[in-house]
Amino acid sequence: MLRSVFGVVLIACSAALAGGGFYAAASLKAEMIDTATLCPRNGATSATLILIDRTDPLTPVEQAFAKDLIATQRDAAARGERIAVKVLRERERGLGVALETLVDLCNPGAEANPFFENSKRIAARYESAFLQPVDDALAELGREGTATASPIAEALALGVQSLDVQPDGPLRVVLISDMMEHGPGASAYNGSLTPASLSERLLPEVRPALSAAQMKIVLLPRPRFAKQQASAMRVWRRLFLELSGRDPDLAQPFGSGA
Repeated sequence: MLRSVFGVVLIACSAALAGGGFYAAASLKAEMIDTATLCPRNGATSATLILIDRTDPLTPVEQAFAKDLIATQRDAAARGERIAVKVLRERERGLGVALETLVDLCNPGAEANPFFENSKRIAARYESAFLQPVDDALAELGREGTATASPIAEALALGVQSLDVQPDGPLRVVLISDMMEHGPGASAYNGSLTPASLSERLLPEVRPALSAAQMKIVLLPRPRFAKQQASAMRVWRRLFLELSGRDPDLAQPFGSGA
């Protein structure tokens, strides 16, 4: 009788241990990262969009400022946070404007699952992925000419949409731009830019995400168009106030200008 009871206890303990092991294995697998994006398989914890407006050339000072800002955002990202660096630029031969992705990765953290991943290799890949593509792109941005259009609002909407964030998900947006929106029906250069014309260029599906986003503008000064730029900034501020009730943070590279 005693042996039978003892056997039952052993079986129960074994089952409990097996269940615990299964749960632990399942938890470890849930924490695995996607090898292509370095994001948790169950989704990024938050997202940061860095959008560089290349419709006008960037000066060396502006290029260096953008490079340092991107590196700072990369290093400050929490584990599981997604960082996307995109460039608004004109297509070859003036065939419209495109949004080009330089980097789109999550910070995998230093504690990558040792049972499934090489944590040092993954961390090194995350860090190095921001170096050469960003350096090459920024150097190229300083050599290209002025584009025929600057659809900044449309690029902002497309960039946010590409992240596919939830309305209540943490989202940060960093705009590196002169904010001189320019296109048919809305141009900072001829006075046709208004909050309404800007708002029309934002996709309705991204408004909830933008209304909750932390917005930062790195303003690239354009001394030759100082009055038009000041007017454009007033329009952008009104748009952001209508969307979120908050002014965006504003920064300006020291000594930049064109």
